[in-house]
Amino acid sequence: MNVTREEVIQSATKLFKERGFLSTTIQDIAEDCGISKGSVYKFFPSKEDLFSEVFNQCHNDYFDQVDALTRLPGLSPEEQFVQQIVLRFRYFMEYKHILVEFTELPIQQDPKFQPLRHKVRGRLIRWHRECLLHVYGEEIQPYLWDLVAIYRAILKEYLFWIVYEERSLSLEETARFILDKLHVLVKHMMTSDPKSMLNQASFERYLNWGFEDRQGEKEQILSELFREMDTAMNTIPAGAAHRSEIRELSRFIQTEVSKEAANHPLIQASLSYLEREKELKSLVVQLRNVIFSGN
Repeated sequence: MNVTREEVIQSATKLFKERGFLSTTIQDIAEDCGISKGSVYKFFPSKEDLFSEVFNQCHNDYFDQVDALTRLPGLSPEEQFVQQIVLRFRYFMEYKHILVEFTELPIQQDPKFQPLRHKVRGRLIRWHRECLLHVYGEEIQPYLWDLVAIYRAILKEYLFWIVYEERSLSLEETARFILDKLHVLVKHMMTSDPKSMLNQASFERYLNWGFEDRQGEKEQILSELFREMDTAMNTIPAGAAHRSEIRELSRFIQTEVSKEAANHPLIQASLSYLEREKELKSLVVQLRNVIFSGN
């Protein structure tokens, strides 16, 4: 029986979601796919590698839903903020064995998983920053990173209670409660003008997902990512003409980032176009983080 890499990931996602990392074996995944255990290892050398891919795809799917939510018509910034909190709670409840409980597992120390975790954390922080700016505007810039830190801490704590005590808390009421307390906090900061504790430099390690000690290797990292991108393009289920267009766009980005005065808006637009391809999505996110690290 011929099984694709994507079908292995789908089976692994289902089993990790139902049972968790420790209670799922490669043999379980192989049996679910109807293939031998060795066939799974042809795609993924270890269970940790497979879990990392599932973890990454789950976050990509989550951000796809976030993007869809931001495009819904008729939602005020505050209502959109509430609904994205509800979405986060609901999605992380559904995938708690993958997205919540990994912090207590050996996978957290896996050398391949660590940079992925940094990447995801940086992506979430950027999203939280954009959400706060969307609701409160540029006036909160002096306290933006303090607000990001506080908001993240609040989300993390309430997510714990919702995941493990889901019957006791309403998602909608909890989201509105959080927004209400943020209103109070922002008002206090704006009127009392306290000294900010954090700034963007404080978050560089997270925003750059672990590259802060490897900035000298940035060109090498980019070259490796572009090579992976070139290989991944072969898996896109499209005609030769479309794949050729995608390759040309990738080469354009590679040329542009090498310039001293790169056109960042054009690079962003090109990356957004490439990100529409499911097979490239993860690599594009990594490219974006590396290209714009420190900006």
